[in-house]
Amino acid sequence: MDTNELLALLVRHREELRQWLDDEQYQHFLAMLERLREAGADAERAAMAVMAVIRSLWPVPDEAGELARLLHVSGRGAAATATVPEEDTLLAALEALYAAPAAEPAPPAPAPAPEPEPDGPSVADIVAAARRRLLAAPSREAAPAQSPPADVIVLADPDAGRRSPEFQFDPDTGRPLDVVVRINRILLADRDPWGAADWWLGGNSWLGGPPAALLGRVPDDRLADAALALVEEGGR
Repeated sequence: MDTNELLALLVRHREELRQWLDDEQYQHFLAMLERLREAGADAERAAMAVMAVIRSLWPVPDEAGELARLLHVSGRGAAATATVPEEDTLLAALEALYAAPAAEPAPPAPAPAPEPEPDGPSVADIVAAARRRLLAAPSREAAPAQSPPADVIVLADPDAGRRSPEFQFDPDTGRPLDVVVRINRILLADRDPWGAADWWLGGNSWLGGPPAALLGRVPDDRLADAALALVEEGGR
């Protein structure tokens, strides 16, 4: 395929070229053709310009089928055996390729159909049930608010007011257990008392049971490590 045949191929497939090249790529392709026109009768410059034209068309994907095959395979031969094109052929090709219309933009995708409401309880229902479970655990009236915030969990019971889960306190002295204070600080219980209470009173696969039930039965450091693992995993 000589240079004149290459130009005829490009004109014949100009609409496909506009489809497969974006505006910037197509303008670069035209600029390389202008370089071919400027080469005039200089065979060496013309050969280099043909190679530049071929390289500018590498974005044409394999999905272009016959056009891609001709450009990527036959185009190499045209670049290797480039000749000075006939002036009339080149000018006509440039005119046709400049006039090629851009591809119409694809119509917008239809909006997805709304997903049906899932069956079962809502998030609000699940949260409310979890809070009822936590409030059902043994508790005592919370001490008055302190500043800085207290180191024990305080839950707002809509019926009984401010309550502190009982597991946090030494049964003999009534004071908060040191390990509880330590872990509540790790869990940021002053900011998220419900989350902290759920960690203490909920199941824990790492410890093998609810942490509150393991106080005094599991080493304090192991309980603290479990809380740290939750925080380090981004769980809180």
